Amino acid sequence: MSDDYDEDMENELHEMSQEIGERVKEIAESIHPMRVALAGVILLMLMGALVSTWYWVIPRDDVEIEVMYLQRNGHIVLTELVNDGSREITDVSLKVEFVDAEKNVLDSLQVSFDSVPSHTSISGDKMELEILGYSVWEEYTIQIEIVWTNFKGEENKEIFIHVVSENITEKFHNDCKEVTWFF
Repeated sequence: MSDDYDEDMENELHEMSQEIGERVKEIAESIHPMRVALAGVILLMLMGALVSTWYWVIPRDDVEIEVMYLQRNGHIVLTELVNDGSREITDVSLKVEFVDAEKNVLDSLQVSFDSVPSHTSISGDKMELEILGYSVWEEYTIQIEIVWTNFKGEENKEIFIHVVSENITEKFHNDCKEVTWFF
């Protein structure tokens, strides 16, 4: 009796698996590959919309300073101010000083901007230092101070110090503070 029961159970399972296989086959035939591709494209567009919402719409403050130091026939300091936030920053003041080991300022630059729009970087001749006539074998310090007002009206101040001596070129990337969110 148990052999008949096992055989009936086996036949029932076989029929159910055949039925499920047929349904899967019907569904697979009714879904066209173009529909799957279109659904994938729509999903990518939705994900892109979410990312761009974060990057362009949600209010945030994200200020960065990038400095490139080069040794040539002297010293060259190239500075770039980047407002990677989604809102403008105002009352921006940037000071860069090239200082020797005895704390003497050999050269400096100071620039101010009423505002820096969102997703904007500023560099150029007025943000470059060229220091000639000093040994490239000594240790020097690049001191950076930036003050700005964020979109909430809060004043921020950051100071960065970079020691340069051994390398012919160095790149420094500073994120000023944490990102300030609107929330």
